[in-house]
Amino acid sequence: MTRHRVLGPSLVVLSLALAVALALGVTLGLAPAALAQKRGGTLVVVNDEDAVGLDPHLSVAFASSNFFEHVYSGLTRFNGRMEIEGDLATSWEIPSPTTYVFHLRKGVKFHNGREMTAEDVKYSIERVRDPKNGAPVRDVYADVEKVEAVDRSTVRLLLGRPNAALLSLMTGRASYVVPREEVDRHGTLQKVMVGTGPFKLAEYVPGDFARFARNEQYYETGLPLLDGFTIKIIKDESSRLAALRKGTVDLTWIKDIAIEELARREKGLSSMETPEARHLYIWLNTKEPPFSNVKLRQAVAASLNRQEIIDTVLLGRARLTTGLPPATVPYVLSPAETAALPFYKQDYDLVKRLLREGGQPNGFEFSYKTSPHSPDYVPAAQVIQRQLARAGITMKLEQVEWGALLKNFREGTNFQAIAFARIWYPDPEGYLYDTTHSKGAFNAGHYANPEADRLLEEQRATVDPARRVGLWKELQRLFAQEAPIIWPYAMRTRYNVWRPTVKDFTPMANASRVYLRHTWVDR
Repeated sequence: MTRHRVLGPSLVVLSLALAVALALGVTLGLAPAALAQKRGGTLVVVNDEDAVGLDPHLSVAFASSNFFEHVYSGLTRFNGRMEIEGDLATSWEIPSPTTYVFHLRKGVKFHNGREMTAEDVKYSIERVRDPKNGAPVRDVYADVEKVEAVDRSTVRLLLGRPNAALLSLMTGRASYVVPREEVDRHGTLQKVMVGTGPFKLAEYVPGDFARFARNEQYYETGLPLLDGFTIKIIKDESSRLAALRKGTVDLTWIKDIAIEELARREKGLSSMETPEARHLYIWLNTKEPPFSNVKLRQAVAASLNRQEIIDTVLLGRARLTTGLPPATVPYVLSPAETAALPFYKQDYDLVKRLLREGGQPNGFEFSYKTSPHSPDYVPAAQVIQRQLARAGITMKLEQVEWGALLKNFREGTNFQAIAFARIWYPDPEGYLYDTTHSKGAFNAGHYANPEADRLLEEQRATVDPARRVGLWKELQRLFAQEAPIIWPYAMRTRYNVWRPTVKDFTPMANASRVYLRHTWVDR
């Protein structure tokens, strides 16, 4: 029987984090212990996007997680090295490959004052599992057959079959605990937040700011150190950097590579590197023409010069990628293997042949939806548009508002191609299972391939690490051949930068800022 206590990392995630550090030469250490921490004070944190719904179980947008991650707690969480450690669970056991038992902290209270118990954990997980709710992380619990509240402080998950990725994928939002009475009162939690985390939502003005205040009943002794912080929304990249220079804000992130270069040259600002874990997805609607035809999907893929996209849009600060970004070692293909994948090299002669075989010898037309919400989305689309035009393929670029894009994506309708990025996941399943399995919650392109399903299901049940790595490499080759999704590049999730008065802040590979609970200000 496997036992884990609060600081016991998941071996899979630990080996992944260490391998990333070694392969990329990146330091992912925790912030050094402060010699004279100061309690109190506030910070102004600036984001580029507002939340699109506040419900941790239902919201799709990454921007929303930047808000609710400070309010909610899960059974387990990631530390600064992206290792799993206990959060609401003080320890957990895996007495068999299909049984997980979590022992909860006692005396933890929701922000509404009620004590949290195992029944709340059971309710929250079952809320995620219920297909009626449409939770984007529902697939995490695909193999869970039963959730039991053994007693007030013990929860047991019973699986129908082994799932090698369960613990890592349920860490964080998939196991965030919410109070049933607040869901009953409001219908959803899209406009309110009531959790057990280090900060409470004190005030929220959509499109402008959200103010968070210290949870005085938080269960980690002495934390948080800050009285609170405010998340302000400033969409313009240059304006965020200017505000940081002036000292009107304390911490922000930069997504525009050109602005990042300016920030790197700014004396007195602090930052820390993280690995390439964010990659652009171009979902092709395989259910309808033209992309129900695999030859035409392959023709689009073979028309692209990925390195030109990287150099033009990202000033070279990105890498060639498969469906798994470079940070996903040891599962990801090597750079040489990736470069040699089918349809990864621009080849217009091959494109002409594929167009003939696909019944479109004179080319074809399709629409491509994206949003200006991230600085790379539209410029990347424009480069792709030019590359396709040279192959006789007309791509009609449609720029839509971020919320509308997510709605199209979530419904899996009203698009031929749709593009936006996804960020770091603790396990390769997070990137590809829900997006390519025929029953995946994020399979917006309606891709259905029995061989892909078989391999995805086999890796999930495979506990042998070497065999599981081999299955993932086979899947990457299959998806390159089938091209249900095109991944032009991978880059860092975010470039965080902050003023020297901000102490003990640790940026994370998944762009989380949960270490604000450890952060303090020296002024």
